[in-house]
Amino acid sequence: MENLLLYFIKANGLIILFYLMYLLFLRKETFFVSNRWYFIFGLFLSLVLPLITFTKTIWVEPLPIADLYQETLPINSSKTEKNIPESTIDWSLIILSTYLTISFLIICKIGVELVSFYNKIRKQSRQKAIDFTLIHSTTTENPFSFFHFIVINTNLFSETELHHILTHESIHVKQKHSIDVLFGKLFCALFWVNPIIWLYRKAMLQNLEFIADSKTFEQIENKYEYQKTLLKVVTHQHDLSITNQFYQSLIKKRIVMLHTNQSHKRNAWKYATILPLLVGFMLLFQIETVAQVKEKSKNVSYAVSSSFSSILTKNSTDKELRELEKTFSNEKYKLKISKVKRNKEGEIIGIKLSFDSGKTYNRILERKSTEPIDNIRIFINSDKDDDTTCGFEEISNVVSTTSIEDEETVEVETNTNDFTIDNMVKNGKKVNLIINGKLQSATVKSKIPLDHEFEIFKELDEKDLKSKYNIDKIEGEIYYEITTKKERNSTNSDAVHAVVTAEYSEDEAFSHIDRMKSDKLVDVKKALILYNGKEINHQDLDKIDPKTISSSGNIIASHAMKKYGEKGRNGVIFINTKAYDIENNPIIRENLISKNNSEKPKPKTIVLKNGDVVVVFDGDKIKFPGHPMQYLNQLKLEWQGKILEDNIDFFKNYEFEKIKDLIIIEDEISPKEKKRIKKIIIETK
Repeated sequence: MENLLLYFIKANGLIILFYLMYLLFLRKETFFVSNRWYFIFGLFLSLVLPLITFTKTIWVEPLPIADLYQETLPINSSKTEKNIPESTIDWSLIILSTYLTISFLIICKIGVELVSFYNKIRKQSRQKAIDFTLIHSTTTENPFSFFHFIVINTNLFSETELHHILTHESIHVKQKHSIDVLFGKLFCALFWVNPIIWLYRKAMLQNLEFIADSKTFEQIENKYEYQKTLLKVVTHQHDLSITNQFYQSLIKKRIVMLHTNQSHKRNAWKYATILPLLVGFMLLFQIETVAQVKEKSKNVSYAVSSSFSSILTKNSTDKELRELEKTFSNEKYKLKISKVKRNKEGEIIGIKLSFDSGKTYNRILERKSTEPIDNIRIFINSDKDDDTTCGFEEISNVVSTTSIEDEETVEVETNTNDFTIDNMVKNGKKVNLIINGKLQSATVKSKIPLDHEFEIFKELDEKDLKSKYNIDKIEGEIYYEITTKKERNSTNSDAVHAVVTAEYSEDEAFSHIDRMKSDKLVDVKKALILYNGKEINHQDLDKIDPKTISSSGNIIASHAMKKYGEKGRNGVIFINTKAYDIENNPIIRENLISKNNSEKPKPKTIVLKNGDVVVVFDGDKIKFPGHPMQYLNQLKLEWQGKILEDNIDFFKNYEFEKIKDLIIIEDEISPKEKKRIKKIIIETK
């Protein structure tokens, strides 16, 4: 609504601008034909120019490091979710409806006049000439023309007067002035609230009469008699506003213009006076400024890193393959899927995938076999420096998912009828799984039917472990209880699943809401948006407090329609608050409760020799500039020539002021990708 109002104001402003420039520079000139095109292009540009925008990028300094540390602190907020106010009366909709109704009535009036005109001439006698059709009407007082028709009452005028009138009206017909009349009338219907548009149209009609009078004056001999003919029809009126009438008000101006000397050609420069104003309009109102943060190599950066990935299975349809090509193609890479071969069951047994980056090398994966292909993961990864990598990974029906926020990883292996869960790790430690009442061993995995969903997914304390399963908990070990139940509406598990994961700070400069608006998979303006399970529109997103959001995500259209029907044709975006997730999501409930019950230490900083700042979070994670977050227990730390046995304990008890430098020994993965930390040497003062 705001964009429409802004466009409306700009268009009306340009109409006023063109009219004022006509009054100041062109009204007294005799360039009547040029003025006609000035009026037409003025209306056309008033519609088009507000739609043309240019983008200007400005670079701003990043936030100070201290602010960023504060933003990365865990939020243990007890705030309740922010209610979205509901407006009882939408005044903007009422005003828009009223305005459109009046515009519609004006257009209807134009339609009524058209019908009235054709009804009026239908039963009248006609006489065809070379350039027009003459309608003899006994009820018409004022002669007029409309497209190729000229309507006149021959009984009211002498032969000389008829000649003058027909010459005048035939010029209207030949030059198709009726188009200008209708064009101006339609603009009056669209912008009726602007009084200048009515004056603009009046000036257009007056200029058309100047053109016809000027051309007629060149063709007739007795110019005095022509002026008398103009005066004779002054007392007559005509009520059809869509026609070119021989009589117009301001007859005095028409006669004065007939005797005005022709303007000198050098005065044509006056048409150029509108150009600087149009350029000024574009510079002032049609340039959008986009701010981007400068990169600083010696500052800790917490920009967004994201990963787009999808699973291509043996049962993926041709439609889903085309959808994958579209999803994984951008300005840097283009995914091509070709040489697809299927067996009698429709399963894919041969396929070629390639990422074309426009360079001398492409990433290619090609498989040919008599057996169905394994699942293939297609991914595009982007880090905080906007370095993008893409590729393929055969996962042999194993899908590994990572929850960044909860520091958990788990492998899920799918088969034809069931799936298994294994190798779950939390905070660097392997988790013992109790699935549907049975403790899973290293060799025997509990099978879960594909049509089941998680009901309970939580960590067990020593008391619950003993009372429920009679197992004595060993210090340092983690036990998770998992129970499942049959889904209410199960869907085909072999479908292609689009996954979006993102690692980002809680910096309000780029919140959950910002990520949804910039998402490439689902258009936030068209998608079905569910806030705590209830449907909202995209304008309500800005009313949600980002600090209350616990989880968010999206479902692409092909899968959204299976669950939400026609409403999901443009995809689905879901947003849940912490209160909602605690009540409805057992996994998130467990993690949020455990987070709220545990007191984590504040981030600590270490300033290195080169000025870089290293941050230790929660006592068990460390962040180096240019490297992703690392778990301390997963790193090899050397201090005083010895490898530390307990990294967390060292950083918990050692005084950071005594640390002189941290030397990183890196392990190169490939020339094009980022380096991985192999070992850290701690130097003390």
